[in-house]
Amino acid sequence: MKENFDLQSAINHLSKAIQFKTISYPNYEMDYKIFSGFLEFLESSYPNIHKKCPKEIINKYSPVYYWKGKDSKLKPLLLIAHYDVVPVEESTLEDWEVKPFKGILKDDYVWGRGTLDNKNQLISVMEAIEYLIGEEFTPKRDIYFAFGFDEEIGGAKGAKGISQYFEEKNIEFEAVIDEGGAIIEGMMEGLDKTAALVGVAEKGNTNIKISLTGKGGHSSMPPKSTAIERLSKVIKNVNDNPMPARLTKPVKSMMVAMAPHMEGKTFALKNIETLFPIVKKVLEKNPVTNSLIRTTISFTMTGGGEAPNVLPQNAWAVANLRILQGDSIESTINHIKKVNPDFDLEIEEILLQEPSPISNMESDSYKKLISTIYEIYPDVLVTPYLMSGGTDARHYYNLSNNIYRFMAVHVTQKDFDSIHSSNERISFENISNMINFYIKLIKNI
Repeated sequence: MKENFDLQSAINHLSKAIQFKTISYPNYEMDYKIFSGFLEFLESSYPNIHKKCPKEIINKYSPVYYWKGKDSKLKPLLLIAHYDVVPVEESTLEDWEVKPFKGILKDDYVWGRGTLDNKNQLISVMEAIEYLIGEEFTPKRDIYFAFGFDEEIGGAKGAKGISQYFEEKNIEFEAVIDEGGAIIEGMMEGLDKTAALVGVAEKGNTNIKISLTGKGGHSSMPPKSTAIERLSKVIKNVNDNPMPARLTKPVKSMMVAMAPHMEGKTFALKNIETLFPIVKKVLEKNPVTNSLIRTTISFTMTGGGEAPNVLPQNAWAVANLRILQGDSIESTINHIKKVNPDFDLEIEEILLQEPSPISNMESDSYKKLISTIYEIYPDVLVTPYLMSGGTDARHYYNLSNNIYRFMAVHVTQKDFDSIHSSNERISFENISNMINFYIKLIKNI
């Protein structure tokens, strides 16, 4: 049964939220007047919350709200989202059907940057709690809801500051719910049901710069081996010798859950642990499933020469490492060195993020999350999921063993691909479903 909240008001609030160009930049040179304006918009739009729920502001722009429950002896629930967005490149404006920061309502969708990442989640949390307070509902446990302002650039001041605030107050959570997986049409080839993917872990995300030297000089008299030629061999050796495949608990659980719905593959997936040496040969042929069973190393940038007739004495490449649970930054770098025994590599670590812990998939809060998803979407298959991308959840590992990453939307692959791209949008139906999801989750958990 759907709750009787004001959907049109929620749609209008999300439309207004999109109009705040809360773009975050790596150097933190943001237009903070817009960020302050967004917080003022929240205060004026949600009077019940701002009357009932005390608020702290962390590092000037991250609000933390507290809603007192019936039993403060229970561990509280934490709902998180972020309201910063990535920029829209000038060269892509022509690709948009509407202006990206106008919050246009068209074809039963709200359009614009942030409609799926992640102002939709923030607005849904606020709408749900505003409604429940208006209905004089009191949650079973204390609930905190907190919003970062720099997730797109790592969350060092937003989510990290919020986490430190909770740590200083010695608060641990029954569960933390963040963005992450979703219900995406056609995401898993061959599956006869649409899957709702709940992220229970994140792969590590690290960038390294690999450099090596070679003999310089004039290009008219090249030696047998140059720095660039040596670097190309290093890259080839890494690509030809991938990290070992391994079956982690989330991926095993996902495959077993999907097994009855994969025609011709049911037996293999149901017995994937025993048959993994065979099944992995199929999984590693697809880039999506390959990323679920091993640490991946992708070379994304290269450099060296500065003139067309000069041999560079140094060549370099940047590699992005997405590290599987059980591996580490150190073991991945050691693998790169091992498959390149003939080269003296200089490796600089640029971004360091180890794999996350795997959240508890047997906890009461996980079971209630799953049952809540089924209440909203009874025809989907809910399954755990290993995320290759990162979210603000990474800053909360010290506060809970139950961190779940899920956005309660049912979208096409095309719409999901619009995140960080052109024509980002969310349907009115998905806005309604997200609000209902949070209302029921708060009641259930």
